[in-house]
Amino acid sequence: MKQKFISLGLALAMLLGIAGCNITTPATVGSIGGVEIPAGIYLLAQLNAYNTAASLVDFATGESADDINVVLKAEVTGTINDEEVTTDGADYISRLTMSSLEYYAAVETLFDSLGATLEDAATSEAADSASSMWESQGDLYTANGISQDSLEAYLLVDQKAQACLDALYGPDGQQPVTEDEYRDFIENDCRFIESVSFPLIDYSTYNMVSTGDTAYTEIQDLAAQCAVDLNESLPVTNAITELSILQSAAAYYVPQAMEALGSTLESSQASYYASAQLYLPSELESYSDGNGGNTLTDALDANPGSFVTVDMGSALVVACAVDPLSVYDVDTFVSSYDLLTEMKQQDLLDQLYSDGATMEHALDESAMNTYKVQNIKHSV
Repeated sequence: MKQKFISLGLALAMLLGIAGCNITTPATVGSIGGVEIPAGIYLLAQLNAYNTAASLVDFATGESADDINVVLKAEVTGTINDEEVTTDGADYISRLTMSSLEYYAAVETLFDSLGATLEDAATSEAADSASSMWESQGDLYTANGISQDSLEAYLLVDQKAQACLDALYGPDGQQPVTEDEYRDFIENDCRFIESVSFPLIDYSTYNMVSTGDTAYTEIQDLAAQCAVDLNESLPVTNAITELSILQSAAAYYVPQAMEALGSTLESSQASYYASAQLYLPSELESYSDGNGGNTLTDALDANPGSFVTVDMGSALVVACAVDPLSVYDVDTFVSSYDLLTEMKQQDLLDQLYSDGATMEHALDESAMNTYKVQNIKHSV
């Protein structure tokens, strides 16, 4: 249940098959705030910026991200540090690269100033990830002057950012999140949702049914009856429905839904389609309908305290929202979910980007010009 810390913005495109130039010197491109910027870090930041810019280009027929000059000249609209920017590709790449370098320097500086440390598990995770990436793309990175050590240092920034988050806002931090703050967040920003999911896709054949199909109507009827049954099981106080009741409903109805899809599912396996969990804001946002509404929460808000059927596209979900603190206490939620990251990550990001931008920049323009975007290689 506990979520892994979400990357704070540096290592966003590590597995893409494009890398920097095949030049081994200089070893650094200067410093920001006294933090030396290794060439490998610069190349990876530039790589990330290039791929981000390329993903935002509306290519004409016959053009692609391989056309570096096209990307550099194209108009790009994207976000840099929560600010929407419209400019040409070359400027966008330059600005995004600089933002990444400032972030890198700010993390290193804050990590040291807080006296933060990395646990063995954190360093091992970065090393293992770098090793895996090197195994799959080492030849390409080597040809472009990027070492495995650079990859590992790049990944360690995320681990150091997590350590800074804990050192600032964790239970032993400088500004620890209080129980009342956690309580308010759980009650007002999160949702505890009980649900039974009825798939609309047969993943063995990838056959999907949609509104109007006979199979869709059958599944819709099953979901509706499931909602009726679950609503009858709810106590007057609308406390949590026992998970066993959700699982029993799933065991009875979901195999029938799978049969309508032309597939089979053992009743013993259907329990996986029953869920009772806290949804964090970032998860709830993924259900935005693009028009200011929310497919999931709008339906729940329109029918408080009741199970309702919601079409989520790939599944019909019979769901009900309940008071989370009628289910577990604050400490249980804090230990089971990564509430700290969800609550304070943006605060830390804002601080890091602001700190990085105001640090003294002692970058070597000639060194950075050595590693031009135009020198990016695509294959070896």
